[in-house]
Amino acid sequence: MPPADLPDRGVLVLVTGTGRSGTSTIAGSLHHLGLEVPGPFLGANDSNPKGFFESKWAVRFHKRIASGAGIHDMDSRPGALERAHEATTPEMRAELVGFLRKRCAGHRQVVVKDPRSVWAQQLWREAAAEVGLEIRYLSMLRHPAEVIGSRSAYYATQTDEAQRHRYEIFNVARWVNNSLISERETRGQHRTFVRYTDLLEDWRPALEKVATELGLSYTGDLTPGTRHPVDDFIDPDLRRVRVTWDDLDVPDDLVEIAQGIWDQLMVLHAAGGADESASAELDALAARYDRLFAAAAAISHDAVEEARAEARAAGAREATRPETPTAATGRLVEETGGRDLLRVVVERAAGRLPGRRRGRA
Repeated sequence: MPPADLPDRGVLVLVTGTGRSGTSTIAGSLHHLGLEVPGPFLGANDSNPKGFFESKWAVRFHKRIASGAGIHDMDSRPGALERAHEATTPEMRAELVGFLRKRCAGHRQVVVKDPRSVWAQQLWREAAAEVGLEIRYLSMLRHPAEVIGSRSAYYATQTDEAQRHRYEIFNVARWVNNSLISERETRGQHRTFVRYTDLLEDWRPALEKVATELGLSYTGDLTPGTRHPVDDFIDPDLRRVRVTWDDLDVPDDLVEIAQGIWDQLMVLHAAGGADESASAELDALAARYDRLFAAAAAISHDAVEEARAEARAAGAREATRPETPTAATGRLVEETGGRDLLRVVVERAAGRLPGRRRGRA
Protein backbone atom coordinates (compact mmCIF):
# COMPACT_ATOMS: atom_id res chain seq x y z
CA MET A 1 0.00 0.00 0.00
CA PRO A 2 1.48 3.40 -0.95
CA PRO A 3 2.65 5.54 1.99
CA ALA A 4 -0.06 7.71 3.48
CA ASP A 5 0.40 11.39 4.26
CA LEU A 6 2.36 10.94 7.48
CA PRO A 7 3.15 14.02 9.57
CA ASP A 8 6.70 15.21 10.17
CA ARG A 9 6.39 13.86 13.70
CA GLY A 10 5.81 10.20 14.47
CA VAL A 11 2.36 8.77 15.12
CA LEU A 12 1.15 6.95 18.23
CA VAL A 13 -1.98 4.85 17.67
CA LEU A 14 -3.75 4.15 20.96
CA VAL A 15 -6.12 1.22 20.51
CA THR A 16 -9.20 1.62 22.70
CA GLY A 17 -12.41 -0.30 23.18
CA THR A 18 -13.76 -2.60 25.86
CA GLY A 19 -12.18 -5.99 26.44
CA ARG A 20 -13.40 -8.82 24.15
CA SER A 21 -14.15 -6.36 21.33
CA GLY A 22 -11.27 -7.26 19.01
CA THR A 23 -8.55 -4.98 20.34
CA SER A 24 -5.99 -7.81 20.22
CA THR A 25 -6.94 -8.69 16.65
CA ILE A 26 -6.52 -5.12 15.41
CA ALA A 27 -3.23 -4.61 17.27
CA GLY A 28 -1.83 -7.87 15.90
CA SER A 29 -2.96 -6.94 12.39
CA LEU A 30 -1.22 -3.56 12.58
CA HIS A 31 1.90 -5.36 13.80
CA HIS A 32 1.84 -7.57 10.69
CA LEU A 33 1.28 -4.47 8.55
CA GLY A 34 4.59 -3.02 9.68
CA LEU A 35 3.69 -0.79 12.63
CA GLU A 36 5.75 -1.03 15.81
CA VAL A 37 3.89 -2.65 18.71
CA PRO A 38 6.20 -2.47 21.75
CA GLY A 39 6.53 -5.65 23.80
CA PRO A 40 6.98 -7.76 25.73
CA PHE A 41 3.37 -8.86 25.45
CA LEU A 42 0.99 -10.76 27.65
CA GLY A 43 1.04 -14.41 26.60
CA ALA A 44 -1.67 -16.12 24.58
CA ASN A 45 -4.25 -18.32 26.32
CA ASP A 46 -7.43 -20.22 25.55
CA SER A 47 -9.48 -17.01 25.55
CA ASN A 48 -7.08 -15.38 23.06
CA PRO A 49 -5.08 -18.06 21.19
CA LYS A 50 -3.57 -15.58 18.71
CA GLY A 51 -2.06 -13.48 21.49
CA PHE A 52 -3.03 -10.19 23.13
CA PHE A 53 -0.39 -7.87 21.57
CA GLU A 54 -0.73 -6.01 24.85
CA SER A 55 2.33 -4.40 26.42
CA LYS A 56 3.01 -5.77 29.89
CA TRP A 57 4.34 -2.35 30.86
CA ALA A 58 1.14 -0.59 29.77
CA VAL A 59 -1.03 -3.13 31.58
CA ARG A 60 0.89 -2.70 34.83
CA PHE A 61 0.82 1.09 34.42
CA HIS A 62 -2.94 1.23 33.95
CA LYS A 63 -3.54 -1.24 36.77
CA ARG A 64 -1.60 1.05 39.10
CA ILE A 65 -3.88 3.92 38.15
CA ALA A 66 -6.99 1.81 38.73
CA SER A 67 -5.68 0.47 42.03
CA GLY A 68 -4.77 3.94 43.27
CA ALA A 69 -8.22 5.21 42.30
CA GLY A 70 -10.02 2.27 43.91
CA ILE A 71 -11.75 1.36 40.64
CA HIS A 72 -12.04 -1.77 38.53
CA ASP A 73 -10.20 -2.24 35.23
CA MET A 74 -13.65 -1.77 33.67
CA ASP A 75 -15.71 0.19 36.18
CA SER A 76 -19.43 0.93 35.97
CA ARG A 77 -19.41 4.04 38.17
CA PRO A 78 -19.93 7.35 36.33
CA GLY A 79 -17.38 9.03 38.63
CA ALA A 80 -14.64 6.47 37.99
CA LEU A 81 -12.79 8.61 35.45
CA GLU A 82 -12.51 11.54 37.85
CA ARG A 83 -11.09 9.21 40.47
CA ALA A 84 -8.55 7.90 37.94
CA HIS A 85 -7.46 11.44 37.13
CA GLU A 86 -7.03 12.23 40.83
CA ALA A 87 -4.93 9.07 41.32
CA THR A 88 -2.54 9.91 38.46
CA THR A 89 0.56 11.60 39.85
CA PRO A 90 3.21 13.74 38.11
CA GLU A 91 5.64 10.88 38.72
CA MET A 92 3.40 8.49 36.79
CA ARG A 93 3.15 10.98 33.95
CA ALA A 94 6.95 11.15 33.86
CA GLU A 95 7.10 7.35 33.74
CA LEU A 96 4.80 7.30 30.72
CA VAL A 97 6.88 9.95 28.97
CA GLY A 98 9.97 7.85 29.65
CA PHE A 99 8.30 4.72 28.26
CA LEU A 100 7.32 6.48 25.05
CA ARG A 101 10.70 8.14 24.66
CA LYS A 102 12.47 4.80 24.99
CA ARG A 103 10.13 2.48 23.10
CA CYS A 104 9.14 4.81 20.25
CA ALA A 105 12.64 6.01 19.37
CA GLY A 106 13.41 5.29 15.72
CA HIS A 107 9.82 4.37 14.79
CA ARG A 108 7.42 6.51 12.74
CA GLN A 109 4.26 4.55 13.62
CA VAL A 110 3.75 2.98 17.05
CA VAL A 111 0.72 1.09 18.38
CA VAL A 112 -0.19 0.63 22.06
CA LYS A 113 -3.21 -1.47 22.98
CA ASP A 114 -4.81 -1.91 26.38
CA PRO A 115 -8.56 -1.53 27.08
CA ARG A 116 -7.62 -0.13 30.50
CA SER A 117 -6.24 2.96 28.76
CA VAL A 118 -9.79 4.33 28.96
CA TRP A 119 -8.73 5.85 32.31
CA ALA A 120 -5.70 7.62 30.84
CA GLN A 121 -6.46 8.71 27.28
CA GLN A 122 -5.78 12.37 28.00
CA LEU A 123 -2.58 11.40 29.81
CA TRP A 124 -1.37 9.45 26.77
CA ARG A 125 -2.16 12.42 24.55
CA GLU A 126 -0.14 14.80 26.72
CA ALA A 127 2.78 12.39 27.08
CA ALA A 128 2.84 11.71 23.33
CA ALA A 129 2.98 15.43 22.58
CA GLU A 130 5.90 15.84 24.98
CA VAL A 131 8.00 13.28 23.08
CA GLY A 132 7.01 14.61 19.66
CA LEU A 133 4.31 12.11 18.69
CA GLU A 134 0.88 12.83 17.24
CA ILE A 135 -1.73 10.61 18.87
CA ARG A 136 -4.46 8.87 16.90
CA TYR A 137 -7.25 6.84 18.53
CA LEU A 138 -8.60 3.56 17.15
CA SER A 139 -11.76 2.31 18.87
CA MET A 140 -12.85 -1.29 18.36
CA LEU A 141 -16.58 -1.93 18.30
CA ARG A 142 -18.40 -5.16 19.12
CA HIS A 143 -22.06 -5.40 20.07
CA PRO A 144 -22.39 -5.28 23.87
CA ALA A 145 -24.45 -8.47 24.04
CA GLU A 146 -21.61 -10.35 22.33
CA VAL A 147 -19.00 -8.69 24.54
CA ILE A 148 -20.85 -9.81 27.67
CA GLY A 149 -21.43 -13.26 26.20
CA SER A 150 -17.72 -13.58 25.48
CA ARG A 151 -16.73 -12.35 28.94
CA SER A 152 -19.16 -14.80 30.52
CA ALA A 153 -17.76 -17.67 28.46
CA TYR A 154 -14.11 -17.03 29.32
CA TYR A 155 -14.00 -15.02 32.54
CA ALA A 156 -17.09 -15.81 34.62
CA THR A 157 -16.61 -18.31 37.42
CA GLN A 158 -20.13 -18.24 38.80
CA THR A 159 -22.21 -21.40 38.51
CA ASP A 160 -25.22 -20.15 40.46
CA GLU A 161 -27.90 -18.67 38.18
CA ALA A 162 -28.44 -15.64 40.41
CA GLN A 163 -24.73 -14.88 40.42
CA ARG A 164 -24.52 -15.18 36.63
CA HIS A 165 -27.49 -12.84 36.39
CA ARG A 166 -25.64 -10.22 38.44
CA TYR A 167 -22.48 -10.80 36.39
CA GLU A 168 -24.33 -10.03 33.16
CA ILE A 169 -25.89 -6.87 34.60
CA PHE A 170 -22.76 -5.27 36.00
CA ASN A 171 -20.77 -6.14 32.89
CA VAL A 172 -23.32 -4.44 30.65
CA ALA A 173 -23.07 -1.44 32.99
CA ARG A 174 -19.29 -1.52 32.68
CA TRP A 175 -19.56 -1.65 28.88
CA VAL A 176 -21.91 1.34 28.95
CA ASN A 177 -19.70 3.46 31.20
CA ASN A 178 -16.45 2.60 29.42
CA SER A 179 -17.95 3.21 25.97
CA LEU A 180 -19.32 6.60 27.01
CA ILE A 181 -16.03 7.66 28.60
CA SER A 182 -13.92 6.53 25.66
CA GLU A 183 -16.06 8.38 23.13
CA ARG A 184 -16.19 11.55 25.21
CA GLU A 185 -12.44 11.53 25.98
CA THR A 186 -11.49 11.14 22.29
CA ARG A 187 -14.13 13.49 20.88
CA GLY A 188 -12.59 16.16 18.68
CA GLN A 189 -9.39 14.13 18.31
CA HIS A 190 -8.01 12.26 15.30
CA ARG A 191 -9.87 8.95 15.60
CA THR A 192 -11.48 6.05 13.79
CA PHE A 193 -13.94 3.31 14.70
CA VAL A 194 -13.63 -0.30 13.51
CA ARG A 195 -16.29 -2.98 13.76
CA TYR A 196 -14.95 -6.34 14.91
CA THR A 197 -17.20 -8.18 12.46
CA ASP A 198 -15.83 -6.14 9.54
CA LEU A 199 -12.27 -7.00 10.54
CA LEU A 200 -13.02 -10.73 10.64
CA GLU A 201 -15.12 -10.86 7.48
CA ASP A 202 -12.77 -8.89 5.20
CA TRP A 203 -9.82 -7.23 6.87
CA ARG A 204 -8.51 -5.40 3.79
CA PRO A 205 -11.26 -2.76 3.39
CA ALA A 206 -11.53 -2.42 7.17
CA LEU A 207 -7.83 -1.65 7.54
CA GLU A 208 -7.70 0.50 4.41
CA LYS A 209 -10.38 2.63 6.09
CA VAL A 210 -8.14 2.86 9.16
CA ALA A 211 -5.16 3.92 7.02
CA THR A 212 -7.21 6.60 5.30
CA GLU A 213 -8.80 8.03 8.44
CA LEU A 214 -5.66 7.91 10.60
CA GLY A 215 -3.10 8.63 7.89
CA LEU A 216 -1.10 5.41 8.28
CA SER A 217 1.28 3.57 5.97
CA TYR A 218 1.37 -0.23 5.68
CA THR A 219 3.96 -2.70 4.40
CA GLY A 220 3.17 -5.39 1.85
CA ASP A 221 0.68 -5.65 -0.99
CA LEU A 222 -2.93 -5.44 0.14
CA THR A 223 -4.35 -6.28 -3.28
CA PRO A 224 -7.12 -8.90 -2.91
CA GLY A 225 -5.83 -12.32 -3.91
CA THR A 226 -2.26 -11.48 -2.88
CA ARG A 227 -1.20 -13.40 0.21
CA HIS A 228 -0.34 -11.24 3.21
CA PRO A 229 0.73 -12.25 6.75
CA VAL A 230 -2.51 -10.77 8.08
CA ASP A 231 -4.39 -13.48 6.15
CA ASP A 232 -2.71 -16.08 8.34
CA PHE A 233 -3.21 -14.05 11.50
CA ILE A 234 -6.92 -13.25 11.30
CA ASP A 235 -9.18 -16.25 11.77
CA PRO A 236 -12.94 -15.65 11.26
CA ASP A 237 -13.53 -18.50 13.71
CA LEU A 238 -12.19 -16.20 16.45
CA ARG A 239 -15.77 -14.99 16.75
CA ARG A 240 -16.71 -18.00 18.82
CA VAL A 241 -19.51 -16.34 20.79
CA ARG A 242 -22.68 -15.09 19.10
CA VAL A 243 -25.13 -13.67 21.63
CA THR A 244 -28.11 -11.31 21.40
CA TRP A 245 -30.00 -9.42 24.08
CA ASP A 246 -32.56 -12.24 24.15
CA ASP A 247 -29.85 -14.56 25.46
CA LEU A 248 -29.12 -12.31 28.45
CA ASP A 249 -31.09 -11.46 31.58
CA VAL A 250 -30.57 -7.69 31.86
CA PRO A 251 -32.99 -4.91 32.95
CA ASP A 252 -34.79 -3.29 30.03
CA ASP A 253 -33.67 0.25 30.93
CA LEU A 254 -30.02 -0.82 30.85
CA VAL A 255 -30.51 -2.67 27.56
CA GLU A 256 -32.09 0.41 25.99
CA ILE A 257 -29.17 2.59 27.06
CA ALA A 258 -26.56 0.11 25.85
CA GLN A 259 -28.33 -0.41 22.52
CA GLY A 260 -28.70 3.34 22.08
CA ILE A 261 -24.96 3.81 22.64
CA TRP A 262 -24.21 1.08 20.12
CA ASP A 263 -26.47 2.70 17.52
CA GLN A 264 -24.72 6.07 17.91
CA LEU A 265 -21.27 4.47 17.74
CA MET A 266 -22.37 2.97 14.42
CA VAL A 267 -23.17 6.50 13.24
CA LEU A 268 -19.68 7.66 14.26
CA HIS A 269 -18.16 4.65 12.51
CA ALA A 270 -19.90 5.53 9.26
CA ALA A 271 -19.08 9.24 9.62
CA GLY A 272 -15.34 8.82 10.01
CA GLY A 273 -15.31 9.44 13.74
CA ALA A 274 -17.21 12.73 14.02
CA ASP A 275 -20.92 13.50 14.06
CA GLU A 276 -22.35 16.25 16.26
CA SER A 277 -25.83 14.76 16.55
CA ALA A 278 -24.43 11.36 17.52
CA SER A 279 -22.22 12.91 20.20
CA ALA A 280 -25.16 14.91 21.54
CA GLU A 281 -27.26 11.75 21.74
CA LEU A 282 -24.43 9.96 23.54
CA ASP A 283 -24.34 12.78 26.10
CA ALA A 284 -28.08 12.34 26.63
CA LEU A 285 -27.60 8.59 27.09
CA ALA A 286 -24.82 9.29 29.60
CA ALA A 287 -27.18 11.47 31.63
CA ARG A 288 -29.81 8.74 31.50
CA TYR A 289 -27.26 6.17 32.67
CA ASP A 290 -26.22 8.43 35.56
CA ARG A 291 -29.84 8.57 36.71
CA LEU A 292 -30.25 4.80 36.41
CA PHE A 293 -27.04 4.19 38.34
CA ALA A 294 -28.12 6.55 41.12
CA ALA A 295 -31.50 4.84 41.34
CA ALA A 296 -29.90 1.39 41.53
CA ALA A 297 -27.59 2.59 44.31
CA ALA A 298 -30.57 3.96 46.24
CA ILE A 299 -32.53 0.72 45.80
CA SER A 300 -29.63 -1.31 47.20
CA HIS A 301 -29.22 0.99 50.24
CA ASP A 302 -30.50 -1.48 52.84
CA ALA A 303 -28.46 -4.36 51.41
CA VAL A 304 -25.33 -2.21 51.42
CA GLU A 305 -25.91 -1.09 55.00
CA GLU A 306 -26.41 -4.68 56.09
CA ALA A 307 -23.18 -5.72 54.36
CA ARG A 308 -21.32 -2.86 56.03
CA ALA A 309 -22.62 -3.88 59.45
CA GLU A 310 -21.60 -7.50 58.85
CA ALA A 311 -18.19 -6.38 57.61
CA ARG A 312 -17.64 -4.26 60.72
CA ALA A 313 -18.66 -7.17 62.95
CA ALA A 314 -16.44 -9.59 61.05
CA GLY A 315 -13.58 -7.09 61.20
CA ALA A 316 -13.96 -6.84 64.96
CA ARG A 317 -13.79 -10.62 65.23
CA GLU A 318 -10.71 -10.71 63.01
CA ALA A 319 -8.98 -8.15 65.22
CA THR A 320 -9.16 -10.50 68.19
CA ARG A 321 -7.67 -13.49 66.37
CA PRO A 322 -3.94 -14.30 66.44
CA GLU A 323 -2.04 -13.85 63.17
CA THR A 324 -1.45 -17.50 62.38
CA PRO A 325 -1.25 -19.14 58.96
CA THR A 326 -4.31 -21.00 57.71
CA ALA A 327 -3.94 -24.74 57.36
CA ALA A 328 -4.97 -24.78 53.72
CA THR A 329 -2.91 -21.96 52.26
CA GLY A 330 -0.33 -20.86 54.78
CA ARG A 331 -1.55 -17.26 54.43
CA LEU A 332 -2.37 -15.21 57.47
CA VAL A 333 -5.93 -15.39 58.70
CA GLU A 334 -5.93 -11.58 58.57
CA GLU A 335 -5.16 -11.67 54.84
CA THR A 336 -7.82 -14.21 53.91
CA GLY A 337 -10.38 -12.52 56.13
CA GLY A 338 -10.00 -9.23 54.25
CA ARG A 339 -10.80 -10.91 50.96
CA ASP A 340 -13.81 -12.65 52.51
CA LEU A 341 -15.10 -9.30 53.74
CA LEU A 342 -14.83 -7.86 50.26
CA ARG A 343 -16.72 -10.82 48.84
CA VAL A 344 -19.51 -10.38 51.40
CA VAL A 345 -19.88 -6.69 50.58
CA VAL A 346 -20.01 -7.32 46.83
CA GLU A 347 -22.50 -10.17 47.05
CA ARG A 348 -24.81 -8.42 49.51
CA ALA A 349 -24.68 -5.08 47.68
CA ALA A 350 -25.59 -6.53 44.29
CA GLY A 351 -29.27 -5.73 43.82
CA ARG A 352 -31.49 -7.79 41.53
CA LEU A 353 -33.53 -5.59 39.23
CA PRO A 354 -36.34 -6.99 37.04
CA GLY A 355 -35.24 -7.33 33.44
CA ARG A 356 -35.64 -9.28 30.26
CA ARG A 357 -35.45 -13.03 30.57
CA ARG A 358 -33.62 -15.34 28.23
CA GLY A 359 -35.63 -16.20 25.17
CA ARG A 360 -38.02 -13.27 25.61
CA ALA A 361 -38.73 -11.45 22.37
